[in-house]
Amino acid sequence: MRKLKNSKFAKLLSLTLAFIFVLGAFAGCGKDTEEETTTEVATTQAPKETVIRNPLTGESGYSKKLLKNRPVFVVVENHPDARPQWGLKSSDIVWEMVAEGGITRMLLMYADASRLPEKVGPIRSARHYFVDIAEGFDGIFVHFGYSPKAKSQIENHKVNNINGLVDNYFYRDSSRNVASEHTSYTTGEAIKKAIENKEYRTEIEADYKSPFKFNSKTKTLSAPCDKLTVAFSSSYTYTYHWSDKIQAYRSTLNGEAFVDSEGEQQSFENIIICYTDITSLNDSKGRMDIDFSEGRGIYASNGSYTEITWKKGDSDDMIKFYNKVGDELSLNVGRTYIAIMDESAEASNTIKK
Repeated sequence: MRKLKNSKFAKLLSLTLAFIFVLGAFAGCGKDTEEETTTEVATTQAPKETVIRNPLTGESGYSKKLLKNRPVFVVVENHPDARPQWGLKSSDIVWEMVAEGGITRMLLMYADASRLPEKVGPIRSARHYFVDIAEGFDGIFVHFGYSPKAKSQIENHKVNNINGLVDNYFYRDSSRNVASEHTSYTTGEAIKKAIENKEYRTEIEADYKSPFKFNSKTKTLSAPCDKLTVAFSSSYTYTYHWSDKIQAYRSTLNGEAFVDSEGEQQSFENIIICYTDITSLNDSKGRMDIDFSEGRGIYASNGSYTEITWKKGDSDDMIKFYNKVGDELSLNVGRTYIAIMDESAEASNTIKK
């Protein structure tokens, strides 16, 4: 009997030890598995993008220290006597609107003051809707004079501006033998000095949001667009021809290449047309007013186009663009041309394959 009890005890002890060994083995396997999973997660996390991009073009190589700097807007005229303009191709974005009598003026927009060229102009007077655009982007506004409404807006809204009528940061180039109003220009160094001397804030407001979204890869839009006509008036009709060679739209004005003072043709990767209600102020100069609440438009890029909508609102609201389903529009990387036009111009504008 004693031998039997000892035998049972031995078996029970063996089973207990075996069970403990198995538990230990499983615990060890669990530990190994956890360590392997942790290692796997660490090696498959996507690296953060370190490329610094121009906030207005999406192009890489922009300076990190300038990323939060305020943009600069320069009013450049487009009268025949002002052509070819100085620094026409230097800006990141070109805005164009009618000033009066079917004559347009341009707002050259730079991501920051360091991007201004050695010479830009001829610079002309502001309109209140030019100020609307600059205010919406928290921009510093460069002009030579102003209409009464623009003057009132700049003063009442305390817009940081550099004005050729009162500020000594402008020069004259009389080599073209044209009227003096077509001779004013400034330089990048002069504007930077003006910003410093006037003690203007150089960084964007804390609540400023990135103005544009950009595609990581160039996208083709809804329908072909190899040729786009943008007709402000009979004397100001642009045609944008898509070029596979430079992957951009080349600009012609009234049938001739639209070139800068160096003979370089204006070109853009992106063309945006915004349609809205433009009315006369009925003043002695024939000045205009623009409804910046919201509207329709088109976006052309990469030899194609699509319909869009846009919205602004108050003068200090940033204009935003949206695709057909209402999401924020994502642009292809590159320079952008933005035309603000009356709804009646839509009938004259053409899109061809």
